[in-house]
Amino acid sequence: MLLICLFVLLDSAAPESSYHGQQRLEHVPHFLLASSNSSFREGSAVRLTCEATVKSRTVTTWYFKGEQIRSTQKYSLNSDNSILSIYPFQKSDVGKFAITWEQYDFMNVKPEFCNEIDVEKYYEQPKPAPEYFSDLRNHLAVMKIYTCVASNQNGQVRHSFVLEIISNSPPFIVDSPESKVVNPGEQVTFVCRVTGEPLPSIKWYFNGVEMSRDDLHIELAERDSELTIIHATREDEGVYQCTARNVLGMTSSNATLKVYLPNQQALDESLTSAVLRNIVKQAEETVNRAINQSKSLIDNNEMTPGEFMKMFKFNVPQNAALTKAREIYEQSLLLVRQYVSNGLKFPIEQLPTNFSFESILAVSHIQTIMELSGCVTGPFRNPCTDMCLYAKYRTYDGQCNNMEHQFWGVAQTPFRRNLPPIYENGFNTPVGWNPEKLYFGFKKPNPRLVSMKIISTEEITPHFGYTAMMKQWGQFLAHDIEQTAPGLARQTYMKGAICNKTCENLDPCYNVPLPPEDPRMQGEKKPEITCIEVERSSATCGSGQTGPIYRQLTYREQMNILTAFIDGSGIYGSAEVDALDLRDLFGDHGLLRFDIVSETQKPYLPFERDSSMECRRNRSHENPIRCFLAGDYRANEQLALTSMHTLWLREHNRIATKFLEINPHWDGETIYQETRKLIGAMLQVITYEHWLPKVLGPVGYAELIGPYKGYDPEVNPTLANSFSTAAFRFGHTLVNPTLYRLDNNFQPIKEGHIPLHEAFFAPERLLSEGGIDPLLRGLFAMPMKTPKEQQLVNKELTHKLFSRVEESMYDLATINIQRGRDHGLPGYTAFRRWCNFTVPETWDDLADDIPDNSIQAKLKELYGHPGNIDLWVGLILERRLSGALVGPTIGCILGDQFRRLRSGDRFWYENDIFTPLQLQQIRKATLASVLCNNGDHIDRVQRDVFEYRGDRSIKFYEDCEKIPHINLNVWQSCCEKGCASSFSAEENTIQSSKLRAHEMNRKHTCSADDGMKRNGDIWKLDQCTTCECKIDQIWCSVEEGCRNNSMKG
Repeated sequence: MLLICLFVLLDSAAPESSYHGQQRLEHVPHFLLASSNSSFREGSAVRLTCEATVKSRTVTTWYFKGEQIRSTQKYSLNSDNSILSIYPFQKSDVGKFAITWEQYDFMNVKPEFCNEIDVEKYYEQPKPAPEYFSDLRNHLAVMKIYTCVASNQNGQVRHSFVLEIISNSPPFIVDSPESKVVNPGEQVTFVCRVTGEPLPSIKWYFNGVEMSRDDLHIELAERDSELTIIHATREDEGVYQCTARNVLGMTSSNATLKVYLPNQQALDESLTSAVLRNIVKQAEETVNRAINQSKSLIDNNEMTPGEFMKMFKFNVPQNAALTKAREIYEQSLLLVRQYVSNGLKFPIEQLPTNFSFESILAVSHIQTIMELSGCVTGPFRNPCTDMCLYAKYRTYDGQCNNMEHQFWGVAQTPFRRNLPPIYENGFNTPVGWNPEKLYFGFKKPNPRLVSMKIISTEEITPHFGYTAMMKQWGQFLAHDIEQTAPGLARQTYMKGAICNKTCENLDPCYNVPLPPEDPRMQGEKKPEITCIEVERSSATCGSGQTGPIYRQLTYREQMNILTAFIDGSGIYGSAEVDALDLRDLFGDHGLLRFDIVSETQKPYLPFERDSSMECRRNRSHENPIRCFLAGDYRANEQLALTSMHTLWLREHNRIATKFLEINPHWDGETIYQETRKLIGAMLQVITYEHWLPKVLGPVGYAELIGPYKGYDPEVNPTLANSFSTAAFRFGHTLVNPTLYRLDNNFQPIKEGHIPLHEAFFAPERLLSEGGIDPLLRGLFAMPMKTPKEQQLVNKELTHKLFSRVEESMYDLATINIQRGRDHGLPGYTAFRRWCNFTVPETWDDLADDIPDNSIQAKLKELYGHPGNIDLWVGLILERRLSGALVGPTIGCILGDQFRRLRSGDRFWYENDIFTPLQLQQIRKATLASVLCNNGDHIDRVQRDVFEYRGDRSIKFYEDCEKIPHINLNVWQSCCEKGCASSFSAEENTIQSSKLRAHEMNRKHTCSADDGMKRNGDIWKLDQCTTCECKIDQIWCSVEEGCRNNSMKG
């Protein structure tokens, strides 16, 4: 296309002025912006610019082939003609363009062009009006040379540009996928390379169904030009189609995959429907037997603290049907293997070891086994039709948060995967299940040995800047967003032996043998139990999604019992039935229920009565205290955590009481839901504004999290398996070996501090030794442990966890490593690649990230190759980011997840779910104000309880009256007298019927230690405690100043 852009200079005669030279200088044009040589795709929209700057008015004219261009359907000019748009761009538009200007000026000024001028200098100046010679049109039409000329007495410069066309062409497949015949377990790659303009997009189809990158069973190369099936199974047999498409058309090419197996026909014919039914029935019996035998152990009154912890998890509320069905399904497959091996003399041992036996089964057999085992349904589905309710409040289980993807972030659904798992058989066996298997040329080291040589430490260094509250908030937060469904049994399914009685790898047992270097193996008398007991996490059958039969055979996926959202589920529960059990439905004032109160009449957590587990077995048979009940069953795990749960129970009831006061027309349901909504927002503010920036460091937080950009329904907030199982366990490196307890003067209480191993499942010490205040002061007034590379996890967690001093059968570091292998997590270097970091291939490459030479030497001794390092181990050993508590890779995983938790939450506090005035108050939320409002005698605290003051003198702490507080009056509902609740009549009917039904199901008697009590019965629990039975709840109060001598520390 031949084009001329003209500037016509208006009023170009030199004005009569004493500043004659300056005026003439200003008339010299300078090009601010001019189009350059470019190529455009045929049919595309083209935008051309012709803009200059000099202090004069401007008239711009465009020419093509000597003819002036005016606005038409094809050509479009902006208001000052500086921009010409052409659409569509065609072959007839190809050619040389020229922006032409010529001006004589006798000033000693060298002409300048757009790539030489100072844009800021000339930007404020008026545009020039170059003079155009009247015969230029004819001149250009003859010469067909289009040039931009700027000249004065010092010379001239020229500028021209050429536009070329990129011709469109339809898609053409130059490298088609080829049909293949492979063995089970082999990796298969189909190639599909295409040409065309515009560059075609590629999609892959399997038997007519589009394949997705979300399918972890496959990998797609850049631009989808290659499709790789990681482990081929008979389920993968079929037709694969590569489809290439652009604006001019579409083309495709097919290939078939056949998974070949000798004696396949005989195998298929032997597995009749009757055989499969008998196999699944036998599997169901073995799983049920193991579960029932495990639960029967709960009645043992002689459990050690370690045994108590192992048994406590079997009372976890979860969707047991889903997890049990998956276990039955996997055990059925093992029995099928035995049947085929014994009955058909099938040479199973000759098959490759990198795939599971189910890989060779027909799709129809897999389908039958899944149906018979019940492993075909997902969790319940909420239709999410009641928008009046779901637009205002969260559901308990997280459903209906995302209306398009209803199971994202929902409780009792599988974790998300950042990377595909690396199960040893490709589907379900853990890393290290076969101890002889090599990874990067080396065996996986014994996790206990890694713990002993690298992770465990007796020495700790107090942190100079942060308090122990950093660790405690991290644990409280973790228990709000994740809880992996634990194993269903302690007995092996096939043999029935208790897991710690055998060190074999037999489902669900995945124990860690004690290495010869373990101190317990060094004495003359060897321990009776020679392994650390580990049960595999429960697996789930799926997410409830429906679809074609393709990919029924899925990876073993673990389940998150809780919602992923930061919503206070650790306070309220992640299921409606649990939430109702935690509420005080008798008064209908929106309160959480409690049984006993402190001397200041502030409540403690209610006691847990439905389970046969009793926390008193942990310490003393004379101690009458049961476990406490909270939204998360782990609230009793250690006393500082119990104190935090108590704190937030009190905060809920404090806010609910205020809401009733300022809104007397609100019913109990409205008060409860509004309070729960506010509590969730406070947790989010404290986490993202006060806690997380310290974890990631200020620079890391700005880069990895950044400002809030609004709710995005396409962001999946579901917790990643690598986040839950490895990255977020960095907090174990912050734990002190002691729980500090301080009095009002910030001095140790008379009962002293508590060694951590004595604080597990000991709620009686909370009630008999000063309540929650001393423990909370110990958290915000004492430093946390520094996460140094040579001092990672203190020995209270690696040698004494849930155990007496003389026992060492539970090591948290060992469990973390083994749990990552159980979940099939890829190693540390794989996640560095996922984060787009450099990937160390040699030990020298690792020096920048793990610089300690002695640690490198130990890693080399244990792992052999950097690629063999377990994820959690590599993460906690990395050099910390500046001002952060974590290294770059763990920061990458944390940053990705916390962005998702914020952007993917429709009820995020900044997403217009509160009024502007309410949001202004919510931003004031601090953990300091919660401590002030809900402690019994806490009257001083630092504003940021995560910052360590370095001195426990009272003068370093502010009076609670000076700490900013949320003004709850902005929640007052301004309406006329007789105003109804915020729920519609229909909603009130639904909610009331649910509450009535739950109330009717409650027993109108109380279960006490000495038998059943009737309503109104009053009795002395001990010399200090008086109790009364009200409906089904026991309400107790402790006499102020009374000391129960029967309670022993």
